[in-house]
This record gives sequence, structure tokens and C-alpha cells, in this order.
Amino acid sequence: MIDLFVFDLGNVILPFDHRPIATKLHERSSSNGLWTPKKIFDDLFDFANGIINRYEEGCSSSLEFYLEIRNRYHLDLPYEEFKEIWNNIFRDSPEVNELILYLKAKGYPVFILSNTNELHFSHILERFPIVHAVDDWILSFEVGAKKPDRRIYDAIFEKMDVEGEKVLFIDDMEHNVAAARSLGMQGLLYTDPEDLWEAVRKMNV
Repeated sequence: MIDLFVFDLGNVILPFDHRPIATKLHERSSSNGLWTPKKIFDDLFDFANGIINRYEEGCSSSLEFYLEIRNRYHLDLPYEEFKEIWNNIFRDSPEVNELILYLKAKGYPVFILSNTNELHFSHILERFPIVHAVDDWILSFEVGAKKPDRRIYDAIFEKMDVEGEKVLFIDDMEHNVAAARSLGMQGLLYTDPEDLWEAVRKMNV
């Protein structure tokens, strides 16, 4: 029996792609080819060592992050234009939206737990109404830790008195699902909306 559904945000609720960011930053770089799109992508978004990590752990402000990468990649790019490039990477998943609304209509609490940053989440709040349909958000830049760090999962139980085995955690990354399972939660690796719907139906929800 599931008492709480916890959804990852990026590439579960909202499909996205970081690669256009790297391409567009390369186009605004005066580094004479030093920073190719691939080098920018790897430098920014590498799971272990990417520059984005400190920003998504709340260690720097949005302006500080912008100034850091503007200087690092030799960008001719005003802050407002940077925000547009940075944020314009998300799209809706109507089928997952429908599932969240279905769960809410059935009376189930739904959380979002996401590795994200202030700029992205502010943009998402403005553009994607589905995030306002859930009961609570657990965000890495507010918690100060990113999945699969235990601290961000612990925030689930700080927000709701629920047994781990009655929590279903849904994420598109296997190591994040494994971390949730190691803490006693049920974990579901997201692949596509159809399989997610099928898994929920099998739970007789």
C-alpha cells in the first residue's frame, strides 16, 4: 500500500535537455574555440564535478552562478539573455500531468523531489501549472544536498509522517532510485508515461 507518491521533476514530470544550453553558450563565447559545446556541457553538467552542482546545492546565488560561467566561458551575454537560454529547455508531459491529477483526485499526497536550481524552479513555477497541483516540493538548492545524498531523501520524512515502505519514489536515474530503496522506500525507475501508468494501475490505486 502506498501512502505517498514522490516524483522527480526533470525528465519525469518535465522532459528537458541541457545540450541546447551548451550550444548557445558556445555561440556567445569569445574563447576562440577553447570552449566547444561538448566541453561546456561536460564542464557544466558532469554528474560528479559539474559547475552546476554547487549552484544546485544552494552554495551560490543565481547572479553569482551567472558571473562565474560568464567569466569562465568568456561570454558576451547579459544576465537577462542568459536566463532565457538557461531556462528555455523544459516541456510538458501531458500523460504524467494526468497521472498526478488522477492521484490527487484519489486523495493521495504527491511530492516533487528534485535536483534543481533557483532559476530553473522559478521559471517552472511561472510556466508549468502542474507543479502547483502537488502537495510539497523538496528542492536540492533549498535542502543543500542533491540526490543521491541521503539528506534530500530525509526531507520527505521531515515533511510527512509516513513509513518508508509506504512511499513510492519515481525517478529516471537508477542510482537515485537505488538510494531511495536503500532507505526503505519503494522505488520505480521511470522510462516512459505508459509504463508509469501501468505500474500505478498494478498497485490498484
